[in-house]
Amino acid sequence: MLILAFILGTAAVILQGIVVPRVAILPFVPFLALAILKCELPRALWLAALTGALIDLLSDDPMGLHALNDVLVAALLFRIRKHFSYDNPLHLSLFSFALSSFSTLLQLLLLFLFDRRVPFGGKWIAADLIGMPAIDALYAFVWFAVPLSLADRLRRMWVLFWLKRKDPSPLSH
Repeated sequence: MLILAFILGTAAVILQGIVVPRVAILPFVPFLALAILKCELPRALWLAALTGALIDLLSDDPMGLHALNDVLVAALLFRIRKHFSYDNPLHLSLFSFALSSFSTLLQLLLLFLFDRRVPFGGKWIAADLIGMPAIDALYAFVWFAVPLSLADRLRRMWVLFWLKRKDPSPLSH
């Protein structure tokens, strides 16, 4: 499931750069949410560092800033993962909202510390701290939760089909 989620996140990065470059979604937030919800802390931190490094390669921010941001957010939100389930699409969306909000806030602090060219206005709180995480949560639901639940359901049906087919009981004939 994580491999498919990583592929979906990578496809979102590519589509974001080609089709709609003005949309500022955080493409790996749902993948990070799944990684935090499914994996143990060391693996989740490594996956967060990997996705942050990929975004660092494509951004014009100082190198390592996104990787540091993703690792810190994953470490901070790892403790609240017990309140969410990775199987429930609504939980994935809500956890993605929290992850996106914390990531945006921490990114602002890190950019201020390392770059000092952050424009800050009053509308930023409503737009970037609440509005964009809501769009990221919707993106997590549409682009991740629905395809992943569909893939899981198809996998279960496939396994059940092959288990029934190999059943040697006389009732199945």
